[in-house]
Amino acid sequence: MNMSSLFRNMPPGMPMPSSFSSPEEVSKKARKLAKQLFEDRETLQQIMERHEETIRKRWSKKSNQQRKKILLAAWPSMSAQHRPDVEAWRRNDNSKTEAYMWPYINLEDLIKPKLLLIFLNARARHQPHEFVHSDLKLAAFGETSGATFPAFLNEYTMLFHGRNTPATYGELVSWDDDDDAFEYMYNGIGMHPGHGLQALEIQQRIWEFLVSCCKHLLQDMPSLTTGEVQSEPAPPTATEPNVTSLEAIAQEAPYRIPARLDFSRLKALASAERNSREDHLWALREDPSYFADVMNDFAEHRQEMLLDSRGSKHPTIAESGQPLFWNRVLGNVVVTSYFGFATFDEIVKQIGKLKHLAGKYKDEIRPEDDLPSEYMEAFQTLRFILDAAKTDLILQLKVGVYPSPPLRQFCYRQPQDPISSMIQAAYQPPRQNHAVKRLMPLLDILWNEQQLFLFGLHTVVDEIERLVQADPEVKALVSSWVAKPLSSLSVVAECLHQLHLYQPWARKIEDGMELKKDELLKVYKESFKGWLPILGIKFEDAQISHLADPRDGKFNHPLHRRRDKENVDALRKAERNLDDFWVAVDRHYKSRTSGTSQHDMVAHLLSSDRAIQRTPPWIEPIKNEKAVERQEYVYQPFSTIYHDRTKQITGSFDRVSISEKPTKPKTRGMGAPSDVPTPESPQPTEAGIDQQIFTVDKRTHKVFKALFHSPSNPDLPGEIPWSDFLHAMVSTGFSAEKLHGSAWNFTPRSPDVAVERSIQFHEPHPSNKIPFLWARRYGRRLARAYGWSGDMFRLE
Repeated sequence: MNMSSLFRNMPPGMPMPSSFSSPEEVSKKARKLAKQLFEDRETLQQIMERHEETIRKRWSKKSNQQRKKILLAAWPSMSAQHRPDVEAWRRNDNSKTEAYMWPYINLEDLIKPKLLLIFLNARARHQPHEFVHSDLKLAAFGETSGATFPAFLNEYTMLFHGRNTPATYGELVSWDDDDDAFEYMYNGIGMHPGHGLQALEIQQRIWEFLVSCCKHLLQDMPSLTTGEVQSEPAPPTATEPNVTSLEAIAQEAPYRIPARLDFSRLKALASAERNSREDHLWALREDPSYFADVMNDFAEHRQEMLLDSRGSKHPTIAESGQPLFWNRVLGNVVVTSYFGFATFDEIVKQIGKLKHLAGKYKDEIRPEDDLPSEYMEAFQTLRFILDAAKTDLILQLKVGVYPSPPLRQFCYRQPQDPISSMIQAAYQPPRQNHAVKRLMPLLDILWNEQQLFLFGLHTVVDEIERLVQADPEVKALVSSWVAKPLSSLSVVAECLHQLHLYQPWARKIEDGMELKKDELLKVYKESFKGWLPILGIKFEDAQISHLADPRDGKFNHPLHRRRDKENVDALRKAERNLDDFWVAVDRHYKSRTSGTSQHDMVAHLLSSDRAIQRTPPWIEPIKNEKAVERQEYVYQPFSTIYHDRTKQITGSFDRVSISEKPTKPKTRGMGAPSDVPTPESPQPTEAGIDQQIFTVDKRTHKVFKALFHSPSNPDLPGEIPWSDFLHAMVSTGFSAEKLHGSAWNFTPRSPDVAVERSIQFHEPHPSNKIPFLWARRYGRRLARAYGWSGDMFRLE
């Protein structure tokens, strides 16, 4: 069959291969490229074995201009900016083949102090086959965007895996001669010949470039490949010890040895997100001021806040008292918070299952074989749940971005149809050159399925984060509310990316999901059994809006003020209002289902050693009597509706004694009642309390003194710089990883920290200082997660 004629007779617009070569032509070109590649690879290895330390010192001392000169001498047409393929696509310029084939060979990235050194170390110390799939993957945007097309040769496979000689690397094998050749192409052991030639061309040019860089850096040396071999130095890194970011990891990834699937990292990321969402649920039911802040944030990011194209307010906003509007806000807060927590709890469980199966089948897994069916199904189930979470988060952003206060002036909605609750919002870009024109095209990609497939979720969230961090004007356009789902989306994107690293099986896992779509949907529904009626319940006909609307000050909670009768009464009133609200919400759900509420669905997932903190009644101090330490909180069950008095802690208890492995019986956390008796709290004693003590510097001590500040102390601390909080957490044995958006993951790294779970905090935005009220919330979360208290931190 004449394949050239077949493609030319296809409908207009279909991709056309770059050439239709014969097996002999493909094999000849592959051998030539492989020969050049391995010659350069051998040269680079010899140079780096002898001169890597010298190269590092010389490159580090160069100015940016000197580095640029060396890079351009080694690659004269090198692109100027990061991701030149994306920039070429934006300009609709398909002529820049180099930008699409080698997007990470660019001046903006490689001019930085460490990235070229990382690149040289990885390519000199490892074989080409270890990079071949990732090198081709990094150039995939060119093909999916229609800018580059591989050659076409049918019924042949090009093999790379485990081949380390120029005679065998990229060997062409006929499907007629090898029964497994087609399967090798499908499962990642080999490649389609067109992609194989692309990969060889990409790799040959990379090694040639790196050898040239070394020669320019060492041009005064008479011989680069002879002499004594030196011991290998530690691999270079571009990030600070114990503090990194997803942006930095993504930036380094193209220059490092391709990562392998790391189940521990995967679980740490997902667990931190899951635990953060659990803390969010507790705070919603416990902290009146936090609940009010969340309600106001969600209200500000609803599309009803947009004026229509005629300049008119939405009917629910114009309505007196806005009861329908606040009922909708309430429903959005409850569903997002509860189902979001349930989703990430299930993601963590599925990762744990996958990690267990990896250990179970570790001796049976070989690149040339299919994965065991149970293991394959676990991968596909996790991917399906992650894809569903991705869809939910993108929808949240699509709804909330347009009305967000920084972007609202550039958006509008269509006049409201009186017989429909649907709202159609649109973006109207300003005429002048404005930062919004740099941000919105990337956000638009998120809610365009075709373009999202084209770019890939991981690429899009990386590009958004890079733009936000590099451009202060763009950063100012991202509200703190928008930053949070962006952070969650970055966790999902990183998890999906990590699963994609499981080569050579990842492609088969992903391709097989389409064939099992119905089966995976059935498994998904079973995982979230019972949620469908809950998610269908609305609040439009409920009489709850007056209990939820924070505008009348009912949730004002002066936690930052020194305790006196007036302030204690105000605290207790706000807490009582919040308790009354949640009682009404829980009953609303139960009355519209078969007795099951949103809280029933997650009650068994909540930490069992927690209880709601409530302010005890004011007791007037007796004059002339020695002051005693007064109880700051009493503790009560998470809900009177679901309270099991045989299991729940109903009184107060010693916060200091909470540990990662509590010695007290397990208890079950639920909602908060409006009022319960408050028995006296037992005074802490020395016996039986194994309290960890941290000896810290003055900067760290000041942070924890603010986080665990007692209202009985008349000296109120001020705001805490975010950099000081990072320093304090790292000083106490955590590593810090910046996610996209505003979230940071803190993971225990030191055996001195007697805990295992990670914790997530959101960086203040737009300010870089933590307000005192936020600091108290941070302290409360640390106390719950790790049993920390202020007296555990002593000055050096």
